[in-house]
Amino acid sequence: MGLFKRKPKTEMTIEVLQQVLEECRGRVASLVHVARSLLFFLKEFSLDIVEIDAEGYKKTIDAIAANLREDASEKDILRSLEENKLSIVSYIDREKAYLLEKEKELKNIIELLRSALTDFMGETQTFNSKIYEQNVRMEAITQLDDLRKIKESLRAEVSQMKRIIQEKQQKDSKRIETLSKEVVSLKSNLEEVQAAASSDALTGAYNRMAFDTKIQWCVERNAVIREPLSLLMCDIDDFKKINDTYGHITGDRVLKGFVLECKGFFRSDDFIARYGGEEFAILLPGMPLKKAIKRAKELCVALAAKQYLIDANRPDQKLQFTVSIGVSELRKDDTVDSFIGRADQALYRAKHSGKNQAVSEKES
Repeated sequence: MGLFKRKPKTEMTIEVLQQVLEECRGRVASLVHVARSLLFFLKEFSLDIVEIDAEGYKKTIDAIAANLREDASEKDILRSLEENKLSIVSYIDREKAYLLEKEKELKNIIELLRSALTDFMGETQTFNSKIYEQNVRMEAITQLDDLRKIKESLRAEVSQMKRIIQEKQQKDSKRIETLSKEVVSLKSNLEEVQAAASSDALTGAYNRMAFDTKIQWCVERNAVIREPLSLLMCDIDDFKKINDTYGHITGDRVLKGFVLECKGFFRSDDFIARYGGEEFAILLPGMPLKKAIKRAKELCVALAAKQYLIDANRPDQKLQFTVSIGVSELRKDDTVDSFIGRADQALYRAKHSGKNQAVSEKES
């Protein structure tokens, strides 16, 4: 009967259970990180094409990512995927169809260019034939014995050759000029549309919409590829007083002047945007907090030391303005709101501690 006795159950100690739970949490965190990284790559792989609603596709990816948390239930994660997967597949199909259509258009353009080149080569062949005929006639002239006839014939043939060459040059010049104008016009129109969509009309800085897109991308990218990123929230001191004292036109010039100073002060890949009113946001990629606060303080000093003419006819009347700045650095688990929030808190402290200064998030 001893063969049928039950073996005693092995009881799991609390320490072992905690260790298993920690391992599970670690795996869950790793899986969440991998999934978020893949979602980010899916967004990056998408082309920014308005016609196929690329923006809607990115919002769909964001909706899935929002439910992908370590504390989210399995039901919520699966529900989010089920609700959005058809939309993702539909977008992929639209993008494929769009690319195929553009490929056909490109082939048509290549065919047009080939046809134009064929015509051009045909004209060149005609031109070469005419030149060859001229050479034959000139060679025949050399067989004449009468010097007077040789001279007259050569003069006529040279004149004819000059006319043929000039006609060819004129045709080529007109064709090249027309094509050049079309290329320049297309390039200019494209650049104007792109600039208008992302720029603040008054100051020339990036607008709020462009900033929101940029900082969201930076936060998502930082979750996958870690690198320093600092944010400066800048507010022009006593701007209402400047408007009330000197007028809104001068106030607008102050805003323009601030952006102009920043463009000369910061690097070409730093992102300067008008956040709203007299407030500006500056993203400094690759720059840690310590260096960012140093640059911010240098900007405060540089602006405070400058004087600006209000009216060219009144050189004695000059204006000075200062700026207060709050600085934060992106952290591992930051959201866009938390990243901006710490810079805003630092800015609040700068404003209420005397203005004309830069304050780090660590100080606030």
